[in-house]
Amino acid sequence: MAAGDLPADLALIPGDALGFVHVRVADAWKHESVKMYRQMFLKAGPKALAALDAQFVPPPSTVDRVTAIALPMEPGQNQPVLVGVVTFTAAFDPASVRQAYLPDAKPLKSGGRDYYVDEKQHIAVHFPDDKMLVFGDEKGLPAFLAHPAKAAGSMTAAVRLAVGKTLFAAVNAKKLPLPPELEHLPPEFKPLLQAEFATVSLDLAQSATVAAKLVYANEADAMAAEKALRKAAELARMGLNQPRMEAEKQLYPKQPLLKPRPIEDLPIAVGAVAALGALNVADEILADPPVTREGNALAVSVTAPPWATAYFGMSAVSVGLLLPAVQKTREAASRARSTNNLKQIALAMHNYEATYGTLPAAAITDKNGKKLLSWRVSILPYIEQNQLYNQFKLDEPWDSEHNKKLIPLMPITYADPRLPAEVGKTFYKVFVGKDAGFDPVKKRRFVDITDGTSNTFMAAATGEPVTWTKPDDIEIDIEKPLPDLMKPFGSLLVAFFDGSVRYVAPGVAPKTLKALITPTGGEVVTDY
Repeated sequence: MAAGDLPADLALIPGDALGFVHVRVADAWKHESVKMYRQMFLKAGPKALAALDAQFVPPPSTVDRVTAIALPMEPGQNQPVLVGVVTFTAAFDPASVRQAYLPDAKPLKSGGRDYYVDEKQHIAVHFPDDKMLVFGDEKGLPAFLAHPAKAAGSMTAAVRLAVGKTLFAAVNAKKLPLPPELEHLPPEFKPLLQAEFATVSLDLAQSATVAAKLVYANEADAMAAEKALRKAAELARMGLNQPRMEAEKQLYPKQPLLKPRPIEDLPIAVGAVAALGALNVADEILADPPVTREGNALAVSVTAPPWATAYFGMSAVSVGLLLPAVQKTREAASRARSTNNLKQIALAMHNYEATYGTLPAAAITDKNGKKLLSWRVSILPYIEQNQLYNQFKLDEPWDSEHNKKLIPLMPITYADPRLPAEVGKTFYKVFVGKDAGFDPVKKRRFVDITDGTSNTFMAAATGEPVTWTKPDDIEIDIEKPLPDLMKPFGSLLVAFFDGSVRYVAPGVAPKTLKALITPTGGEVVTDY
């Protein structure tokens, strides 16, 4: 199939993408397998359905297909760029969508294409036409639009396979980071890891068919992978012996029973029978894995029984409707990880103070008071990075010939997963100044925080990213206006001196923020 024959949404997937998920929501919803669910929904009546459509733009009933696309991670990125593509069966007015959901959005361009970004919500949207929208975060969407849509790669073949499938997912195995433990995989199993890409698809007919493929560069690689897979199946069969013995131990007594077992043993005995049955099924599958080699691909196909087809149909609908929420889910997970990073930093500060009787200064200095290295280097031993700490020359500046070689080794604790940054750069900073919790060069103690450790900012994720080893933080002069602490995340995630991490919403008055920054101001802050 030529690229021009692809549906418009699939044509947006670059050949070098990390992966994608494509769902034909409308087709799944109309399928006979979900008739029972569809009839129940329609029982709400025309008035209710019309009200649902009238309250959203575009109307929910016009959703046709949903696709999520992940671009490969560039050097220094800690997560891939994700965008969502939604197509509709009826035309809509893009201006009405912007007005409803992104009223403060600014028009911008990337890759020669127009898009709109709301910096407060960190959402961006592009309208290829009046039946499709592409959305992502404020950095991800422009990166996607600038990425060559026709970039060559193994996903080109996978995209063609997706046409007409109810649900189709593919991942670029070559670009997928592998767990470290797979580095020690025995040589006879390593051919399995040479796959170009992997796919999973769902077709709805009289019965649902789930198919999976591992596609290799050539037939020889596929043959080697098949051999490795069957060898792995043999080992897996051997691995069933131990659980089988455990189940048999629960079911077959060593000595003949002279009387019935206690009634409380019934769940154990029933469980043992069920376990033996499941193990025997697994053994039958592993004895002759249902895998076929089709040229340069290994394939497995399973047809679900009729009673399960409706489940697969509704699952496809659910996945399609939930895909647009992937970005929000990822944001929540990233915020949780950033919160944990700040907690680790705060705990390290506490452990440092317990060891030395003071907190670290904002900077490691030479004998003349010249700033050399950041506090982030000082606390390395307390975030399980003692080996890295020992590599630094503490009497040399951060950009000395020796120390600058250590910049790319930045610990993951200093990487905020919410936004990508260059290698060796971090958003985590402390507040520095005579009116802040940290002095540029002098060391302070917890007892110096007279406003209370639970009322004073210690560190935050804010501003432009800085080189983690460089003594570069948030300079505070209480007589001057504060920098915009809500950038670039739209809110402030901050660790307090008591070790807690809290969320500060946008809109907090500068006076309140200053009160929380100063350790000895004597202010009473109750609402932020």
